Amino acid sequence: MFKQIFITLICFSFLFLATACQAEKEVIMPDKPLEISLNMTAKELYDANPEYKAFQEADAQPMGFTFQGYDFPTNNMGKVIFHYSDGSFNIDQVVTILAMDKVTSEQRGLNQITVAFFFDKTDNGISDADAYQKMMSFFKELQDKGWTYAHSNSAPRLTAKDSFTFATTDEGSELYLDYSYPLTFKEWMQLNDLQLWRLIYGTEIYMDIRINRQTDPSTGNRHYLISLDIYDELKKIQTNLDSEDRIRWQDAYPKIHPEIASWRLENETSAINMGLKIQQDQPDYTLPIVLEKTGIDTSKFVSIDPYKITYDEFIERQEAGEDMTPYYENKTKPNKPELTSQVKGRCLAG
Repeated sequence: MFKQIFITLICFSFLFLATACQAEKEVIMPDKPLEISLNMTAKELYDANPEYKAFQEADAQPMGFTFQGYDFPTNNMGKVIFHYSDGSFNIDQVVTILAMDKVTSEQRGLNQITVAFFFDKTDNGISDADAYQKMMSFFKELQDKGWTYAHSNSAPRLTAKDSFTFATTDEGSELYLDYSYPLTFKEWMQLNDLQLWRLIYGTEIYMDIRINRQTDPSTGNRHYLISLDIYDELKKIQTNLDSEDRIRWQDAYPKIHPEIASWRLENETSAINMGLKIQQDQPDYTLPIVLEKTGIDTSKFVSIDPYKITYDEFIERQEAGEDMTPYYENKTKPNKPELTSQVKGRCLAG
């Protein structure tokens, strides 16, 4: 069946979602939706859903990771309700739930949960128009419940509309598409077949929504596999760090934090080259744990001004040993020579 082939192809992108590729099981699906929430322990996950014992999967993987979760056959997909602090949302046609913890103790909270599901109920697939309507409806539900665009510190500061241009242009990136931008169907079809949206709820929970849009070559049927990666603030912080630094992240983060500014400068330089306008007053979000443990307030992130210097110029001069502090916003020293991205040369202030 095409769906099983499709899951096999995409499972490498979903952190060992190998269990989703198993043979279908003749098991009666419970009427009650399976209930999950972030940072529940593995034991709590299974104790809360005894009706789903036949679908349980648990697997110890290399590097000390433990995966807990559920696997559903494509001819009898599951229903899930995801709970967070003061809300919840439902998901149908679920094929895989994967919860990850770095230690084997089931008393440790699961700080990342991936839910993979299809938009279509059968192997006949779904039209692009119907998939578009389903995704827009899901986005509207999330907006109404208080989910917002997670504007990371490496993201270019763009309007929601310009984020679409950036996501669909070769020099840009699909990683920073603002989900609140109201896509038309024509724009929906311009998206990459592997598209990502990043969301945040309050300061406590993050969600990456991925779509994988494929066509069955034997039938021409269209299939959309959706993945929700839901994770907490600690997991968010650790994504910027090398694996060996993630345990002692509070020591490593202050070292990596200044480097993030150059990542943003690279994206914003590309955006300027596309003719897009950088929203330099666009705020960043706070990471409370970072503020508590390191004293760094990420909401006051200092970015390099892309209108003063390009990414290539910045890196070239940084590698030459020059002090680049004057090129950070709010840190420009009076009468400091400045290289602009429009004029190749130095000119004194004023």
